[in-house]
Amino acid sequence: MSNHLKLLIYIGVIVGIFILVQEKFDLFDVKLINLGSESEESEEVKEDTGEYLEIYVPNGLRIRVNVEVVDTESSRAEGLSFRRYLGDYDGMLFVFEEDVKNPFWMKDMLIPIDIIFVDSQSYIVDIKADEQPCDSTYCSQIYSKSFYRYVLEVNAGFCQENEIEVGYSMVQYL
Repeated sequence: MSNHLKLLIYIGVIVGIFILVQEKFDLFDVKLINLGSESEESEEVKEDTGEYLEIYVPNGLRIRVNVEVVDTESSRAEGLSFRRYLGDYDGMLFVFEEDVKNPFWMKDMLIPIDIIFVDSQSYIVDIKADEQPCDSTYCSQIYSKSFYRYVLEVNAGFCQENEIEVGYSMVQYL
């Protein structure tokens, strides 16, 4: 048997052992998914819906954010819970029927986020940067200083990295 064939067999055995150990003990932050089927395991892989918004910044640039829109009570309650990953320019847009001042919280969240509160005229009225997930004993409520109609959740550090501030505006494209 050639050395190349032996190497391929060894690699196959090691990968097989890794898969068995991962499936049994879930030791690593790795999920093996089948993109060809609609299973529970593929829930975290969200397909691109084509929905996005643009945030206008004073230097004339527009920052495009691909969004998953949530506009029902149940989808807003779930939010980004249990998500392990959010793309650099991906986010979740919460849409409310009227202006509200409800608190947000980070229950069942696994990643830190920036929370951008936007009024009915599409202006950013408040930003809560680098909000951390709840710990096992305490989960704080996050309030906006002003009433809002929309909330955009993005990765922590997004606002600082893109120099987004209160007063900037956004446009949503569906």
